[in-house]
Amino acid sequence: MTIELLTRDNAATNVDPSALEAVDVRGLDASGLDSRLRELGRVQRRVSGLIAEVVAEKKRRSRVGDTVDGLLEGLRVSKGQARKTVDEAAQLDKLKATRDALVDSRIAPEHARIMGRASENGPLDEQKMLKAAETQTPDQFRKTMRDHQNELAGDEGEAHHERQRQARTASFTEQDDGMWRLYALFDPTAAARIRKVLNTKTDAKWRLDNKRGRDHISDRHRRADALEQLITRQSFEGGQDQPQGTTLLLMANYDLVDNKLGNPCLADGTPLPASEFHKLACDADILCGLFRETDSEPIWLGSTSRHPYFALRAALEARDGGCIGCRVEPEWCVSHHIIEWQHGGPTQPDNLVLLCHSCHDKVHHNNWAVEKHPDTGRRYLRPPWQKPPSKATSRNGQQNE
Repeated sequence: MTIELLTRDNAATNVDPSALEAVDVRGLDASGLDSRLRELGRVQRRVSGLIAEVVAEKKRRSRVGDTVDGLLEGLRVSKGQARKTVDEAAQLDKLKATRDALVDSRIAPEHARIMGRASENGPLDEQKMLKAAETQTPDQFRKTMRDHQNELAGDEGEAHHERQRQARTASFTEQDDGMWRLYALFDPTAAARIRKVLNTKTDAKWRLDNKRGRDHISDRHRRADALEQLITRQSFEGGQDQPQGTTLLLMANYDLVDNKLGNPCLADGTPLPASEFHKLACDADILCGLFRETDSEPIWLGSTSRHPYFALRAALEARDGGCIGCRVEPEWCVSHHIIEWQHGGPTQPDNLVLLCHSCHDKVHHNNWAVEKHPDTGRRYLRPPWQKPPSKATSRNGQQNE
């Protein structure tokens, strides 16, 4: 007994029915599992080719929207996947030899996708590339196709490279769960530069995390952190990063009784946890404003003045000499508001000190305090377990004023 899957020419393509039957894979040994995968792979390749054939024919007879609806109902895929299937079927409709090779299970769906995309990007010897696809993995075939098209271009790949440059794109979209997805497509030259910088930054974070005993962080999380820092922070000589200058619009309620802000959120209404609010307030300018509650009409807008101007910054460097906690050079320091800016702290010398990024984190996340020494009058950093110093006592037992 065989199951017949009819091709365009009504030629029967035989499929072993056992490949489509449910099997208790727990009873298979390693060799049996591999054999099962090979059987299912043959079925998958043939079905992919036949789906492409049906979709291309349906697209010829109806609108794209109707074809997409047919896929949504027939294959129960997402709308994005349905549109992708329609596009790929249209590409294979122009490469009938490739589609036949897919139906005959001589190539995999990924080989066919590479052929389809390549057909839109430049010249292509279909038969030659099919022979290569039958013996190569998709990763190997992708490089073979690239070299093949560069060779046929006859201009040392200039035209092909320019088409790739014109195809570059980037998008930043919000997902259903509130997370954001960054998608980008680059030509090989730009991708090589980006990959080099991203890998270097990720490796640096790995070394730093291991030094701090945080080697449990996964590579994908570390890579995401590296990308975020590359985009949002400026790199300076010595490998130090500092925040990019940013104007941030936060919406919050103001409590007149307690004289503090509450329920902070971004301009689009996304709520912010208190810890994230404080972090953003340290790394960005804040534009203060009052809005009418009924229609969000602005009543008053202030000006950004969180960061000290040049002369004030120079005065801070001359006074503090660097970080008041670890004495690192002022070039690696930020200007910290003792009374926080979002709580009304002024950008004035008496309310500012220099802190390196590490000591700055200690103040905001580990409860270290900026204190004024009773004898010298200089600001210093006190850990939470250390008692504040008392005033020095003179020889006659009286406290020095």
